[in-house]
Amino acid sequence: MNKDTGKKSSTILDRRGFWMAVSLLAAVILWLYVTTTEGVEREMMLSGVKIEFTGAESLRESSGRIVTEQDRTSVNITVKGSRRVLSKINSGNVTAAIDLSRVTTDGRYSVSYSLVYPTGVNPDEIAVVRSSSDVVNFYVDRQVRKTVPVEGRFLGSTAEGYLADENPVFDPMVVTVSGPKTAVSAVDHAYISITRTDVDKTLSYFTTYDLMDADGNVIEDSSVIKETEEISVTLNVQSVKQVPLDINIVSGGGATREENTSIVIDPAYIVLSGDAAAIDSVSKIVLGTVDLSAVNGEYSARYTVVPPDSTENLSGVSEAEVTVSIIGLVSQNFNIGHDNISCINVPEGFNAEIINQALSVTIRAPEEDLARITASHIRAVADLSEVSESNAAGFISPAVRIFIDGFPTAGVVGRYSIIVTLTPWE
Repeated sequence: MNKDTGKKSSTILDRRGFWMAVSLLAAVILWLYVTTTEGVEREMMLSGVKIEFTGAESLRESSGRIVTEQDRTSVNITVKGSRRVLSKINSGNVTAAIDLSRVTTDGRYSVSYSLVYPTGVNPDEIAVVRSSSDVVNFYVDRQVRKTVPVEGRFLGSTAEGYLADENPVFDPMVVTVSGPKTAVSAVDHAYISITRTDVDKTLSYFTTYDLMDADGNVIEDSSVIKETEEISVTLNVQSVKQVPLDINIVSGGGATREENTSIVIDPAYIVLSGDAAAIDSVSKIVLGTVDLSAVNGEYSARYTVVPPDSTENLSGVSEAEVTVSIIGLVSQNFNIGHDNISCINVPEGFNAEIINQALSVTIRAPEEDLARITASHIRAVADLSEVSESNAAGFISPAVRIFIDGFPTAGVVGRYSIIVTLTPWE
């Protein structure tokens, strides 16, 4: 081996040994770091560790009790342990457990919790340094059900000419709620507020509702469960109309409605409500009929106000006073002589003998015409066409029709009859 070759080989060996020494030193340092730090404890904060109740389902099934008014759902915990142990835990796999197995009565509790770590973690290797709370406060109450009525009001507005029913219809009329006894006992009723505006037809829809206490305050307690989520609401909206009252007038006694009659009705109108189609068809309400031939001077009477079918009288008036007065005409009594009293349509086979020697009648006419009328202008005629042969014999009292010849503006006031004797022919 020459000198240069030997020198080169020695350099390579020296360099390889150097790097082996460096690697060995690094391994020793890493080993020392791991072995020394692994045994050193450090702190770690777990934020939002979830609180869980063990035995809650068993408590509910065995005694109907549930946990309410829980003051917190999570806690913040600072723990201490080795790097190796702490690397296995986090806020998601650690829970704060409260055992309910010893709870037997209703009431308020303040209980400490136990930390539950994931499988493979030894609790003895972890120490709790501090926590946001050492206990959890809660209430244990019996779970109950309660049925309450549904109430509601229309607080909106209707369009002009329409009226909403004061009592909306709800289906169902009662609802059931469940939850803790103390919370459920505060529920007095369910309430629905109808706030739609310019309503011009009946409303029918489904809606949610609020639970209210006896003082009308909304109960906002998530522990109270509504077993019915929505309620059907029907708000009847009807058409409203002012309708005049009227009276039928039969002309007679020389008087007509248009020329000689004054009519006063009190009240003059009422207000009706009902289905729009029913209301639209009503132009007036006729109270009755007055025959002017039976009115001598003035007629006054009370009539019952009967609203048409499918409508309702909103005025609260059940009767109306009707006064009918004759104007521009005067009356006078006349005695008709026997010669001006006759019978027509006498039954065949009978003779008719008029017993009346005279008949007093009241005639009404404009003053200037009445001054010209005499008894000779007046005739009384009895029509016997409805008298049958079976009841023709003897005395009968047929009505007579009064004629005032030559004076079309005059008329008779009242109803009149005569006495007639029917005798068979011999």
